[in-house]
Amino acid sequence: MRHIKLPENLILRNERFYFRYVFPCKFIGSDIRISLKTKNLQCALQRLDLISPHVNRLKELASSRNDIDTKQLVFKAKSITDDMKQALTFKLSKKIIAEEQQGYSSKVHAISGFKTKGIHNHSPEHLRIAAEIMLAIADGSSDELLIDALNSNDFEVLNIFVLVTQYMSLKNSGVSNQQICANTQVQKSIRQFAKMVDVLSLVSMPIPDESEPDFDFFDDFEVDDFSAEDQDAIEVLKKHDVQFDTNSLEFIKFKSLLENSRNLQTKFLASCLLKDQESQQVFESLITPKFSVGNNTNPVPKSEPSGPLFSKVHQEFLEFKIKEGLSERLQNEYARFYEIWCLLVEDKPIEAYKASDIGRFIDRCYQLPKKNLAPYNKMSFKECLDYDVPPEVCIQPKTVQGYYKWLQGVFSYAKRDTVEYIQHSPCTIKREFKQRIRGAFNSEELNKFEAFAMQTKSMWQKWSLLLAMYTGARRTEIYQLRKSDIRREGAIDYILVTDEHESQRLKTENAKRRIPIHKRLIELGFLDYVENTDERILYEITSAESITSWFARLITKLDIPSVNELDEMRSFHSFRHTFISNIRNNHSFDLALLQQVVGHELSNGGITDKYTHKSASLIRLAGVVNSFEINQ
Repeated sequence: MRHIKLPENLILRNERFYFRYVFPCKFIGSDIRISLKTKNLQCALQRLDLISPHVNRLKELASSRNDIDTKQLVFKAKSITDDMKQALTFKLSKKIIAEEQQGYSSKVHAISGFKTKGIHNHSPEHLRIAAEIMLAIADGSSDELLIDALNSNDFEVLNIFVLVTQYMSLKNSGVSNQQICANTQVQKSIRQFAKMVDVLSLVSMPIPDESEPDFDFFDDFEVDDFSAEDQDAIEVLKKHDVQFDTNSLEFIKFKSLLENSRNLQTKFLASCLLKDQESQQVFESLITPKFSVGNNTNPVPKSEPSGPLFSKVHQEFLEFKIKEGLSERLQNEYARFYEIWCLLVEDKPIEAYKASDIGRFIDRCYQLPKKNLAPYNKMSFKECLDYDVPPEVCIQPKTVQGYYKWLQGVFSYAKRDTVEYIQHSPCTIKREFKQRIRGAFNSEELNKFEAFAMQTKSMWQKWSLLLAMYTGARRTEIYQLRKSDIRREGAIDYILVTDEHESQRLKTENAKRRIPIHKRLIELGFLDYVENTDERILYEITSAESITSWFARLITKLDIPSVNELDEMRSFHSFRHTFISNIRNNHSFDLALLQQVVGHELSNGGITDKYTHKSASLIRLAGVVNSFEINQ
């Protein structure tokens, strides 16, 4: 058989493809190998492309080896290798999930045309199911029944579920069975069902106890080594020619992503079934790809961008600029810009980017720290992004302008007549690139945020907004809150901002504090929400950066300018400015009390501050917190 010459950095060992990078002589004494999780050459080439940006970082590290001591070289090489493994796992998982979601389109269009029919034969099984669904709806546990029916395509149960749900909705609005039966505007099948409930006293029917069946349920039952979720993940990975060790962290993460995807898709199908348009929009926005649920049963798929990914174009751009004589200083600068871009922006086909993508990226760059200052000089860029950086140590506008000029260069290259990846550059945003202080929100804007929070179905969006508004806490402090951090002393419920859990960290020692829970948060059901969580309060997201990127889109959606009339920039951190400004401008509390609430160092007390401890009672602190009010 003819030997196939493999591309650079690709090797085949034991019928598996690996990425391999060999360091120059007298470097750190070894090479790097990373499994590409496949036996297929085409798949291996695609996966090699996924980690190409990190390969460039390795090459840059090797080229600068004479300027860095061996210990630092080893540390940096390990860091890049870890990033490569994480990038490969994440991008592979994301790609597989997206392909799995493609199969839901046919179900969506089948369900969107689903119509209920009456339960004509009154079979005992149908009546039992109806009674079970009614009780499940009453105690808020109906989702499981619906998910089982959707997954098994049991249209008899789906029919009963829709009937019961619509009937219960009428009953909960105060309409009697007699009124339902007499109202010809109500669907006929629902009127028949209401009449049947009256005749048979359905609600009082006993539900057979399935925990004591007549047969021995455990006869011939074999215990599997894997749960149903494990088996599902294993089969999906096998279908896509990917191997993750079932005991590895990457498998656990993939399984979690797959479970979340399955649940989202099922809830989306449920909202289609129940014709709940608001829920449809919420769940549809969370699922990729998005499916149309209109009347067209044979929708024409939208043409997907097919050009090269930004990462590939950027590599070409760099090679082109280096041939033109790009200095080593600028090469290092571009590498830094690109690393931040990869952390903040999805790698998409080059023609898929819009001006809004560029604008959000540039606005986020204003919040990056100066890397020559402690503690940021010892942090990775990813760690810096998860850190709430004070305005006084953020990078200069001129540096942000450098990011923008770099992007203009990349997209200008893609537009060149000898390249023609794109017809138009998305770098059309207008920014003045001047120093701005961070501003606050006014009452009208706060009311818009609260109104959005109360109508959104996304719990993490709701409570990240409301907690920021009514506690003045930092973004990362809100993100890492756990159920155990919500406590009570006497008659006062409070939040403990702490680093007790291994996943938590604090900006400063002063950040560790107690924040009494604002009365408005209690009114809006925060304590009830916390009671129903397991560990993390915002368990639906896995990074504080999710809040930042989403919030940038939200203020645009709510028509709230990112720069106010005083030329002050607003971001999620502006809620903290708003909370502090509102209390200081409208009340005359002891400043030390406010500083304890928001986690600032005690000041204005001279030498006395060194002898003053944060021991103010919760009652006094609650008075400060509850003084924050939004004018209607």
